[in-house]
Amino acid sequence: MLHVLVLFAALAQSLQPPQQQPQPSQPAAAGTATIRGHVFAADTGQPLRKAQVRITANEIRENRVATTDTDGKYEFTEVRPGRYTVSASKGSYVNTSYGQQRPTDVPKPVEILDRQTVERLDLSLPRGSVVTGRIVDEFGEPMPDVQVAAQRYQFIQSRRQLVPAGRPAFTNDLGEFRMFSIPPGQYLLTATWRNPGTMNPNNGGPMERIAFPPTYFPGTTDIAQAQRVTLRVGQQLDGVALMMKSVKAARVSGTVTGADGKPMAPAMLMVMQGDGFNVTMTSGGQVKPDGTFSVAGLAPGTYTLRAQRMGPSPNGPETATASLTLNGDDVSDVRLMAAEPTIATGRIVVDPAAAQQLPPTIMLGLFPVSMNLLAGPPPPPTRVADDLTFELKSTPGQWRVMLGGFGPSPAGWSIRAVRLNGIDVTDTGIDFKPGSEITGLEIEITNKVASVSGLVTDSRDQPSTQYTAIVFSQDKDKWTSSPRYQAVCRADQEGRFKVSGLPAGDYYIVAVDRFEPGQQGDPDFLESVRASAKSFSLMDGETKTVDLKLTTGM
Repeated sequence: MLHVLVLFAALAQSLQPPQQQPQPSQPAAAGTATIRGHVFAADTGQPLRKAQVRITANEIRENRVATTDTDGKYEFTEVRPGRYTVSASKGSYVNTSYGQQRPTDVPKPVEILDRQTVERLDLSLPRGSVVTGRIVDEFGEPMPDVQVAAQRYQFIQSRRQLVPAGRPAFTNDLGEFRMFSIPPGQYLLTATWRNPGTMNPNNGGPMERIAFPPTYFPGTTDIAQAQRVTLRVGQQLDGVALMMKSVKAARVSGTVTGADGKPMAPAMLMVMQGDGFNVTMTSGGQVKPDGTFSVAGLAPGTYTLRAQRMGPSPNGPETATASLTLNGDDVSDVRLMAAEPTIATGRIVVDPAAAQQLPPTIMLGLFPVSMNLLAGPPPPPTRVADDLTFELKSTPGQWRVMLGGFGPSPAGWSIRAVRLNGIDVTDTGIDFKPGSEITGLEIEITNKVASVSGLVTDSRDQPSTQYTAIVFSQDKDKWTSSPRYQAVCRADQEGRFKVSGLPAGDYYIVAVDRFEPGQQGDPDFLESVRASAKSFSLMDGETKTVDLKLTTGM
């Protein structure tokens, strides 16, 4: 999956025309606060030098990095007021944010005030677990260049999906691998083989007639039979042995045609397997100048072939996709045909009283309603014109509009509604159909941002600082379809929570002592905490205080 993400990022960068590059915003006034602290090794208590410390405050678009000195000390000066997340990373240690008791915990924000000096904001980094082993084929021969990863289940966009943890590794010429920086937890160990000659078949050579399907520890291709491995903090698990068995491979060949009816070149072809976030790029390479391609060494299974034109394109991103299921037999004459990007035009709508406060640069982006790496990267962000009109270009799919492009929204601003010819499509998204043109799009933005804050007390009526506050809609239909009606946050150093940017509506809020990433998108979890939650309503721009009792044992 990481290969897919890296390649998508590179392609998105290459496909972004110069005129679409985000314009730099006006430089923010320097702050007056100071943050100081140290980074230590959790196991020895020794200071860690050359650790990277990052402070992030999305609401004010602040993101800064510092490096610790020989005493493990870091310092940020001229810090602007805001609620910050402070995190640290170094080498083989587990990345940690302030306030985390476990690596999967939601980070605890730090409220920074003007002219304040925050001392002793220290972080302790646990050593990551290490897994070493060896991968061989059915004849006991070592297998080089196999990617090995530790994966665990997590709720993402209301779906339980496998996501990687730590850093993946590749086997060397002896078939040996070493994974490190793995947080404690329970994992599936996966091995994925990539035939290095798949895009340039050698006219019937032996390597294009065999393949090795993705294999799970202790040596099965069936994920239901995979054995989970439990890793403790800093544990080193050595001697993991895994055998991959070869199967009959298929060759797939065909052509890629651009939207202009001509061979798409230069273009990159990606051959992928998986679903959602659990996507593996099996092979890939450039399409030939005449638009033809030939991919060999593909194991039985279902694949997505995706070709994307390389370099800037005056008409926006141009892609062609096809899906096929292989059983070991060759498939020829596969045709991938691209369509012209769909164009959506419209205007920004804003209250006249707030128009003078608009930021000098407004960026709009598109985000898929259902995140699936097989669908490819989102199109590059678009700058709104001075007259508040815009033009969005996208590949086919169901997309939601985002304010701020790929980054956070402009400070103090959010989308109130997205309307297409008078119909609210804020949550359902816009259906970008191949070759179509969308007009009459209105995006209403507002600087009346609602927020809810409060304190949490335990069973003895004492203030609590170790909790996660979860806000979710009272409308069950929005639990899985409308992520903007959900929010998760930790208490700051004073024990107070604060959630901003929620749209007007009726909500539940609950504070729990244990929370796993993504659970706010799990309907069963939300149903289990609903009885303990408080209900409240928010109007546009309203600031509300809601105090809570801590819910334990969920």
